[in-house]
Amino acid sequence: MDFELKASTEAGKRMVELAEKHAADFAVTAAEHDRNGTFPFENISALKKSGFAGAAVPKEFGGMGVTSIHDCIVAMNRLGRAEGSTPLAFTMHLSRTLGTARALRNAIASGNHARKKRAENMLKKIGAGELFITVANSEPGADVRTSKTLATKTDGGWLFNGIKTFATGSPAADVLAVRARFENDAGEQRMGAAIVPIDRPGVEIMNNWDGLGMRSSGSHDVVFTDYFVADDEFDDIGVYGRFNAPFLALGSVSSMGLSSIFLGIAETAHEIAVSAIKRREGGTRYPMNQVTVAENEIDLAAARAILSRGAQFYDDFYQTDAEHPVGLPDDSTYSDFQVIKNSACTKKFVMETAVNIVDRALTLYGGGSYLANSPLAKLYRDVRAGQFMQPWARNQAIELIGKVGLGLDPNDGEEGRKSWQIKRSHSASIYRWTIIGTSQSSHAVPRTWATAGSPWASTSWTATRRGLPCSICRRWPPPPGLPPTSG
Repeated sequence: MDFELKASTEAGKRMVELAEKHAADFAVTAAEHDRNGTFPFENISALKKSGFAGAAVPKEFGGMGVTSIHDCIVAMNRLGRAEGSTPLAFTMHLSRTLGTARALRNAIASGNHARKKRAENMLKKIGAGELFITVANSEPGADVRTSKTLATKTDGGWLFNGIKTFATGSPAADVLAVRARFENDAGEQRMGAAIVPIDRPGVEIMNNWDGLGMRSSGSHDVVFTDYFVADDEFDDIGVYGRFNAPFLALGSVSSMGLSSIFLGIAETAHEIAVSAIKRREGGTRYPMNQVTVAENEIDLAAARAILSRGAQFYDDFYQTDAEHPVGLPDDSTYSDFQVIKNSACTKKFVMETAVNIVDRALTLYGGGSYLANSPLAKLYRDVRAGQFMQPWARNQAIELIGKVGLGLDPNDGEEGRKSWQIKRSHSASIYRWTIIGTSQSSHAVPRTWATAGSPWASTSWTATRRGLPCSICRRWPPPPGLPPTSG
């Protein structure tokens, strides 16, 4: 296959080989699980037994020692070609395993012995095939900045109350990764996160998943009622209502895994359609068949390329070295948002492209693809799920990509805020520029700039809703340290 995704490390190659073996088995029961809406427990058990579930666990804790996110997504792609629901559930586990391994390195570098012990214990259990993680974060009316689940302080910990939706893989979960809103001692609204056991009182899996596609993914609702989370299980991850960039940059790794799965679905659909045309008398001679196949081949090549580069970007960014032992070359918000933008770009392109490929495959195959028991019908229902999935569902992704691409802080403008800091140094100063009002309003100029004879002191000028200067503003150069104005 042209432009094939391939692993680059020895540990990654072993993971991909194992994924291909599992995929052959998963494909046998995929249609039955889809038809009945049943969760493939046997698939998760097989992943644990083979060691695949511990692929990203360091070798000293019983894992395969895979550290490359690129190689992980190649393995997920192979599973996705055979069956979508199992790798969809496994991606949640894999992303949290990678995050836990990185948290261990951070804890060692910072000397945080409590977090080090917590990470080691979890990795040992994952490596032994004793622990499967899923994520319970999605909520109606909330996004990655917010949560309706409330954590209330109590003796020794917190009480969680709320309802989570789309908890993929929850029937097989041993622990859940959960976010919740809380109030700190200063009365500030914050976001907290925890990875907690599912067998503790106060948590219920509703067994209510009935999706159009991904029917065997077990994406049930999860209800928390006075669920206790100990202080040492609970982490403050940032201000409520904002994009907490370092946390989200790590969490966006899951977008890479999700994208690779849906690319795998598209690859399988295309292969089914091409095989059908080749079997059909004269099928390969129709010019429009040739054109449609060409369109799919081009889209497949483009999707593989952007996915491969997107995953390599993660590997480059989180490369650990002597200078940056925690695996973060730059702790600035800008760098973290660049990682998030990369993830959002990759996911949006691959998800939309995958839908187009499968749609064309149905056209190529003909009327038989519209039958309910057609393999292509299942693939079409499954592939449509991708664009709805967090993090970075389509509309949110576009907004964030645009802001970061323009050099804007994605957190600006949230909840009616109208100000930002321009982090540029001039004579050891940091200037603050504030926009007052909404559409036609005056710029507020720091007093140090409003000197006699300065045009800034006597002129009233306007700002657009986007915060860009008007034509009058552009007649004079900005104060020292500010970026040049533009239309």
